[in-house]
Order: sequence, then structure tokens, then C-alpha cells
Amino acid sequence: MKGKRVVLVVDMLRGFHDMGNLANPRMAKIIPDVENLLNNALAYGDYAIFLKDFHKSDDKEFKMFPPHCIRGTMETELVDELKKFERYGLVINKTRYSGFYDTNLANVLNIYKPETVIVVGVCTDICVLHTVADLRNRDYSVIVPTDCVETFDIPGHPAEESAKWALNHMTKILGAVTVPLYKDLDQK
Repeated sequence: MKGKRVVLVVDMLRGFHDMGNLANPRMAKIIPDVENLLNNALAYGDYAIFLKDFHKSDDKEFKMFPPHCIRGTMETELVDELKKFERYGLVINKTRYSGFYDTNLANVLNIYKPETVIVVGVCTDICVLHTVADLRNRDYSVIVPTDCVETFDIPGHPAEESAKWALNHMTKILGAVTVPLYKDLDQK
């Protein structure tokens, strides 16, 4: 399996898009690009892994953030446009920011042995950032298509500024490659 890329789709869920306490209308603008990226990646024979927030109702994370993506609710479902890809990929439920925390993601990547991991989804400065950090700490080559990541905009958390900081951190500190368009991935 060596030589394939893995696309990690982080939290492209209804609970971050159209329902619940953390619904974020900004996610809508990246859905078509993520959909196109998945179409192309799967056509090339790459692998898809869907990381999904999947919390218990009394999760400690809710001390910082309002309850969201609680097990058994529709908030844990992929957004409608991406559901068609779920059968071609692997779903890994997570309970923290990083897709590696208390999951089998490391074991799955050891089996796939990707040369590159492409990370897309939400939120750029939280779950995407922490997953990218853990990928880089494991020496994976990481690409983050900037048109396929998004974060939320609330008082005290300006989306553009937060995303810019996170993408810069991923590039300058973590050594990930950030590219403006998913189609640029073909040259990497």
C-alpha cells in the first residue's frame, strides 16, 4: 500500500455546519472543494479517513465548549454532500481535538503507510491544527489545502485571523505544506 495518499476529513459534521451549539455557516463554503478533492483522491486510488467528533453527554470538553456532536444525535453525521464518500473510507470517532487521542488512527496509518497525508475540515485552529501537529510529530508529510479548511467567527475569535495564525503555525513551525487550491496537490 506504500505510495498512496490519505485524505483525513476532520469533523465535516452536521454539528459544525447546520445544527447544534457549534453550527458554523462558514463551513458551507468549503464543502464543494472538499467534495471535489475527495472525488479526485478516490479516483487516484488514495484513501479517505473521516474523523468525527463523538462525545459522551458529560464530556469534559464541554467545560470549555458548549455540548456538541453527542453520540446518538444527528450532529455526528457527515454533512449531506459528503455522505456518499463514507462507504469508500474509514470512520474514526474521536473525543478530543487531535484525531490521534484515544483512537486507532496511528495503527491505521501504520497499515496504509502513506507518503503524504492531506488534512481538510474544521476547525482550522483547533482539530485540524492538533491533528496536523500529531501527524508531523510522527514524521508524516502533510498537506493542508487552504480552500478545504475553515473555522468559526465569534467575538474574541475572529475567523480570518485565527485561520491565518493556524495555517502559518502549521507551515512555519510544524513543517506542513499549505496550498491555496486542492488541484495544486497533483504537483506535490
